[in-house]
Formats: sequence, structure tokens, C-alpha cells
Amino acid sequence: MPPDSHAGGPTAEEAALRERALQKLVTAFICVGLAFLLLPGTFLGVWNLIAISGHRAAHSLSPAWIQAHGQAQMFGWVGAFVIGIGFYSLSKMGRLMRFAVSRGWLSWGLWTSGALLHWMTGVYAWHWRLMYPFSALLMLAGFVVFFHTIRQHKPKSSPLPVIRTPEIWMRLVLASTLAFLAALLLNLGGSIYGAVRESAPALPPAVDQRLLLVSAWGFLVLSVWGFNARWLPIFLGLPQPHVRGLAGALATLTAALLAGLAGAVTVCSLLLIAASALAVWSLHVFQHGIQPAKLQGIHRSFPYFVRAAYV
Repeated sequence: MPPDSHAGGPTAEEAALRERALQKLVTAFICVGLAFLLLPGTFLGVWNLIAISGHRAAHSLSPAWIQAHGQAQMFGWVGAFVIGIGFYSLSKMGRLMRFAVSRGWLSWGLWTSGALLHWMTGVYAWHWRLMYPFSALLMLAGFVVFFHTIRQHKPKSSPLPVIRTPEIWMRLVLASTLAFLAALLLNLGGSIYGAVRESAPALPPAVDQRLLLVSAWGFLVLSVWGFNARWLPIFLGLPQPHVRGLAGALATLTAALLAGLAGAVTVCSLLLIAASALAVWSLHVFQHGIQPAKLQGIHRSFPYFVRAAYV
């Protein structure tokens, strides 16, 4: 493997080798994500629906099975996509120092084995009091490897340190990354508690509800807002996002998450609605573009699909 850096920069051959290595890494993450989407995620979800239909009652289904389906979708599918694409895209954008690609494979191995073991433990309950928290720990370790890597900013060419405020889209993406880390920590804590106190490999209902809140709103929604703030002005020709408005949406959403974690469901719901409305206004989703949308190679209905998602 080529060294991590050179004083004079990488040669063309080293750059080509590194590009192929990064492509193999992101392909491995995406393949794992698709496997979780199609098999443990969708297959188990359909099985759950068939069981609910047969018994004519949702409460007849094992909570461990229901959670195994949801966690396979969240961690196995979405998590693998985010980590793999994060390794590749941040490297291409020059946001990271050159890192050994083996670190990405270490993250892939830890994450994949943890997510697979987490699902299998929820379905088969094999030595679950040990395997359930251990699988959560493996996923956390895989994410920590990724998180440690993305924190290494590209060194500045200037010898003097320059303090720069991150762009608003980067702040949103960073906040979503921290929320994902919080979700993994919550999952680990709930898994340890469940292994000690519960009678099946499932998180307590209160922990499961909070995990869903942090994962869906703190991780997924914030990441969508962040990347939309970066790319919608380019692909839809929209005005640049309102920075203070998005910062306010982030602050409101953070307050909503804290209220939800504290058990204030009504306050949390109202704040989530307010944060969503503020984000839609700040992103100018329903405003006319200031320049034509870039639709080369894309169907003309693309802008309508984007706006429909925000509806």
C-alpha cells in the first residue's frame, strides 16, 4: 500500500491506485447496505406484516423481531451507506488528510459484523445476553474509526493557523454525525440494560422510542438538510440557503430532541414542526429558481420529486 503522504505529493500511479482502493471500499459498504435493505430489512419487515395480518394484532409479534427489522434498516442499510460514501466523498472533496485505506476496511469489518450480529441476535436470540451488547459495541467501534478519520481536516498550506467558521451545510452534516454517534451510544446503553434486566433481546420501549427519535430526526433529517443546502442551489437553481434560518432550524431541532429525550412529547412535536417549517423556508424549496435547474441526464420531473418530499 502506498504511504499516507509524500512531501512532494502522490505520483499519478499512486493516485490511481488510491482511487481504485477507495472505489472498492465504497462498493463494499454499498453492497453490504443493499444486502441489509433486501434481506434482513425488507424481508423481515414483510414477514412481520404477514404475521400481524395473520394474528390480526400487532401486539402478538415479538418486540425483538420488530426492533431487529428496524435496526437492520437503520444501521445495516442507512449506516453502511453513510459511512462508505462519507469515506469516499470527503476524500474526493479534499476535506480529509490522506489516510490509509485499511482504516476504512477496519471500519467496514467492525460495522458489518456488528450490524449482522445485532440482527441475528434479535431474531435467533443466540447467547443474546452477551451477543446483544457486544454487537452494539462492534458497531460503535466501526463508527468511531470513521468519526476519528473525518475529524482530520486537510492541513492548511499557510504556516499560520486560520480559524474558519464551517459553512452551514457542513455544520448540519456534522450535527447529524454527532446525532448518529449519540444514537449508537444510546443503543449500546440500552443493549447492556436489556441484557441485564429484560427477558428478550430487545430494547426497553422508552429507550427504543428515544433511539428512533435521535436516529430519524437527529441523524437522517439533519443530514438531508445539510446536503440539500449544499446541492439544491446547484441542481435546482435555487437561491443560496438562508444561513441564520438554517442555524435556527438546527437550534430548534436540537431543543426538540432534548425535550423528547426528557419525555416532553408534546413540546418535542411542536418544536419538530417549527424546525421543519423553518428549514423549508431557509432552503427556499418552494421558491422559483434564480437560474435554470441542471437537468442534463436527469428527468425533467426531478424538481417536483424534491419538492414533493418536503411536502
